[in-house]
Amino acid sequence: SAGEGPPTRSLPPVGPVEPGLRVEDFQVSGRSIIVQRAKVELTCSAREVHLNQGRDRDGNVLLLLQEATNGQVEVAIALSDLEDLVLAGAQTEALKQGVKVESVRIELQASSERALKVIVYVSAKKLFLNAALRISGNVAIDEQLNARLAGLKCAGEGALGTLACGFIAPHLARFDGREFSLLALPLGEVKLRDVRIAAGRELRVTARFGRPASRIET
Repeated sequence: SAGEGPPTRSLPPVGPVEPGLRVEDFQVSGRSIIVQRAKVELTCSAREVHLNQGRDRDGNVLLLLQEATNGQVEVAIALSDLEDLVLAGAQTEALKQGVKVESVRIELQASSERALKVIVYVSAKKLFLNAALRISGNVAIDEQLNARLAGLKCAGEGALGTLACGFIAPHLARFDGREFSLLALPLGEVKLRDVRIAAGRELRVTARFGRPASRIET
């Protein structure tokens, strides 16, 4: 769904949690899921899954993944979708200052298996003045697929670039240090492991969960 900021973590259950379903072969797949106007791909698969049932503080039913064998989850979003999302938001805010944002280009540089550097190049115009902005920051992914933004900075070229960074800075400060979830599936007692992030023309995050399948002794 669309909103003013990044999606927050899924609401935790409130009150008692009861046994729900037991599934031998569990698979969830979603393509072109609209999250904040961007198309997200989600796949999740596992064996011997136990799902419990609870309710969040709003009374909505939650299915909680409590136990599984050999599970894997993957979330992916095309870089072009990220650029369109950032462009739409930047245009809305810039118009309030009489600035027209003409283009947005994003570079993603993986710095480790669970962290990357983000650089956003923005081209803007006001009357006959042009501006080039460079917004940079870091994103770290934890073992529950929560992303934390940090070190957000803006650098601008020329008088208009400096002015634009001036009104962008407070918006960046709102998101600096903020966490948001990349996974809308409540995991219950299940812990993720082997979390990895890959960046190129798409952003892809993968992780494993659950216990290994039992080995048959010979």
